[in-house]
Amino acid sequence: MKKISLLIVLILSMFMIVSCNMDSIELSDNIEAPKNNNLPIYGKWRVEDYRLNAASLMDEEKAKSYIGMEALFHSELITMGDDYCTEPSFRIKNVDTDEYLIYHHKVTSDFLSIDSEKIEVVSITGSEQFFYEFIKISEDTVIVNIEGVFFYLNKVSDDIKKEGLDFTLATEEILLDTGESLDEDALRTGMLLGLKSLDLENKEEGIEKWDYRTIFIRSNDKEIVSVYEMEDILLPRKTGFWKVSVKREDKDGKINDNIVAIPLNKTLDKGAEMETKEKEKIDNTIKNILYIGNDYISIENIHYRNKGERLLEFYPIDNIGKVKPLMISDVLGEIGKESFIEGANKEILRDREEYKKSLIDLKPNEESFGLFRRNGHWVFKGRINFIENGIYTYENFNIKAIPPKEIVYYDELSIPWNRIKSKISNALDAFISPNEDIAIILTHNDILIYPMEDGEISNRPIKNIELNSTEKIIMAEWAIGRYPKLWEEEFLKQAGN
Repeated sequence: MKKISLLIVLILSMFMIVSCNMDSIELSDNIEAPKNNNLPIYGKWRVEDYRLNAASLMDEEKAKSYIGMEALFHSELITMGDDYCTEPSFRIKNVDTDEYLIYHHKVTSDFLSIDSEKIEVVSITGSEQFFYEFIKISEDTVIVNIEGVFFYLNKVSDDIKKEGLDFTLATEEILLDTGESLDEDALRTGMLLGLKSLDLENKEEGIEKWDYRTIFIRSNDKEIVSVYEMEDILLPRKTGFWKVSVKREDKDGKINDNIVAIPLNKTLDKGAEMETKEKEKIDNTIKNILYIGNDYISIENIHYRNKGERLLEFYPIDNIGKVKPLMISDVLGEIGKESFIEGANKEILRDREEYKKSLIDLKPNEESFGLFRRNGHWVFKGRINFIENGIYTYENFNIKAIPPKEIVYYDELSIPWNRIKSKISNALDAFISPNEDIAIILTHNDILIYPMEDGEISNRPIKNIELNSTEKIIMAEWAIGRYPKLWEEEFLKQAGN
């Protein structure tokens, strides 16, 4: 019996060790940091240096004004100059240095004087919104990108309590400065909806054209305060607002679409714009935006002059058309690649026995994937393109992988899709705010806004917005707390331009 007891204890100990190791592996890319001095970044910091590059949205004089700016990091409050973040949460990921910098910031490690092949990236999100992403170079140096400028912060003090800062009072003062009520029960919600519709009036034979618009909705305590709309897509990004549009060129009977993404506080350099357009001219394609988010865009490239080949492509916003499309493994890693291949094998190849001995190539291309709406969520789908009877055709397949927060920041339904459909039978799509105060339901003809009561959609909508024919959602970005009012101000400024 002693031997058996000893064996059981030994086995349990081994399981505990393995469990600890597995937890470490699983959490390495998504660590919720503990309190105070165990935070990945903690204490008082100061901006000591900066790097400007071609993508910077501020000039040298403004960048210099940041020198000496202080940042405070605490479990209850984080400040960067006049900007702040309450109730912060931290996400830590270890990434390949050059891969991360090139894809996210279009710079190299040499440009930022980083020697390590791997770096730690700390993303901070507050109670209301994403705050900043910090590149941790060492325990005493971090880099943050603000409006395209890289600012170097050095640690000044490890113990901010010695600086005499009362975080409770500081938090209250900051919130009072916003001019908003400190009533914690007040629900302030805003949403930017990006929509596209097929232009049926100006559509040329065999050549599709889409119109894009953005709708802004703001509510206070489950009452709609304002609804506005503007042409093109107003995209909120970590570096500020951008405007995204599709420009069509028709020259000598050849039509080409060019997706233009421009930061609103900086005019696109004419030389860069011409370079982008010239590259696109060679492609002779029309473009259909499927999804656009903070940092990424999913498009359908239609080679209308080449028998209608329709390719799925996925890009960083900063590199549309300038680099090769991302592969599924760039976005989801090796697990995503396996899900991609599994989806193709299960849904496409298994049912195409007759093609296995033919010349038709049904092998999936890892670059051929995109984001689509299904049952109230963004989902990944892959596509196989092939030629059959001399005509280009394609088939889509599901990829069993959830889009990470780097791609789709918020995509939650507090009520299951089946319950939404049973409540509103003609619902085609649904969005529920992070505050869980309003639900936005799409039907064939309308956007219906409902208040939420006791976790359920109420019986009657409080607002009805008419949809254009064939209109679909390509962007859904939420703001809560103090941000809806700030977004509205920016929207009105841009809509009036």
